[in-house]
Parts: sequence; structure tokens; C-alpha cells
Amino acid sequence: YKYIDAVKDQVAAIKINIAFFEAVGMSDLFWACAEKAKEEGLFVIADVKRSDIGNTSKQYAKAFLLKESPIDAITINPYFGTDGVKPFIEMAKENDKCVFVLLKTSNPSSDEIQNLVTDDGEKVYQKVARLVDEWGKYTKCGWDEKYSLVGAVVGATHPVEAEELRRMLPNTFFLVPGYGAQGGKGADLVHFFNEDGLGAIINSSRGIIAAYQQEKYEAYGEANFAEASRKAVEDMK
Repeated sequence: YKYIDAVKDQVAAIKINIAFFEAVGMSDLFWACAEKAKEEGLFVIADVKRSDIGNTSKQYAKAFLLKESPIDAITINPYFGTDGVKPFIEMAKENDKCVFVLLKTSNPSSDEIQNLVTDDGEKVYQKVARLVDEWGKYTKCGWDEKYSLVGAVVGATHPVEAEELRRMLPNTFFLVPGYGAQGGKGADLVHFFNEDGLGAIINSSRGIIAAYQQEKYEAYGEANFAEASRKAVEDMK
């Protein structure tokens, strides 16, 4: 709560990774953080990377995307194809929520699968981009008619691919992880946005919440981690 209070007037959204709560048996705290962030007026993204066969995806969707949920958007995995993704999109549309499809992720080994070349010469991530466009054509989001409620995760560590994907997906909102701790630089981010300066949200996780561990902010100390986080946000902006 201290962390959210420290940055809530400086950021548009908060992304909460469920793994770090589940690993220590604190799923209730995950939901409490989501409720707190929603109460403070933030756009709440649950980083859950869910997907499965259709009937199981529907249950995952119910867990996060019901109308009364404090979650505004979740991350989903496209590996199962349309029938694994469709339940999330349908529930998001019904309840004014959004999804971010994993497209070109920020981790170093993402190329092992995402850059494989298919029979017609396109790479896997390009194929997924075309699916994202198709999935989003008739599902405009509630907060900006230009954009679909089907967004895409495009890592800050891939600026060249981002320029290509931005051209392919002008009506798709990008969630951009990988800035800061994973090596993404501010100068790399221009291609993630549309020409009007919109269309993407830049995510920094460890670089902000664990800022007190960096030499630049070590004077704050662990006890003042929230103040260090706020300063890191200001510097990032």
C-alpha cells in the first residue's frame, strides 16, 4: 500500500505479477493490492499469462475478468490459438475489460520460438501479430475508440521489431515490459508509440519497486523504499 500511495499520482497504471504472490501463499494480498490500486484510480493490469483449451480458458477468464473484478486487463498467452484466446476476449468485451496478448516478449530467449520462420517466410511473432489484429477488429475498448480491447505485449528490448509491429498494428495498444532492469532504454521507446504519442504503456518493475537496491538510490535505504520508488518514477518520466 505504501508503494501504491507513493507513485499513484505519477503513473497511469500498475501491473501486478501474480507469481510473486502465489509463490509465498499470498494470493489474498494480490487481490488486496489490485483493490487498492483500483480505489486510487489506477488502471490495473494483472500479469497472469493465462491460456488453455477453450473451456479452461473460460474459467481463467472468470477468475479475473468479471464485471466486479478490480482488474482492468490481463496478459494472455496465444499458444493455444483462437479457441484458447476467444473466451478471454468475449468476457473482456462483455465486462469492459482488456487483454494483452504475448507477442514479442522481452526475455533473451524469446527468439527461440517467436522468431522461427514459417513456411511462407513470416516469423511466428508476425503471424501472432496478424491474429492480434484479427481478434481485435470488432472489439473496441471502452476508453478510446481508436484502440481495440485486444492489446499486445511487445518488449522494450526489441525496438527494431517494435517499429515493424507498430506499423502492422496501429489500433493495438502495446504493453511494453523490459525497460530498466532488463536493458530497455528510453531512446528505444519512440517506435512503440503511434505518431500522436499514444498507443503504449511503458512498464518498469524492479527498476521502480526495488529502486532502493540501486546505487543511485541507496541513500534512501530499505525503510524508505517507497520514497526511492517515487524518485525512480520521476527520473523515468
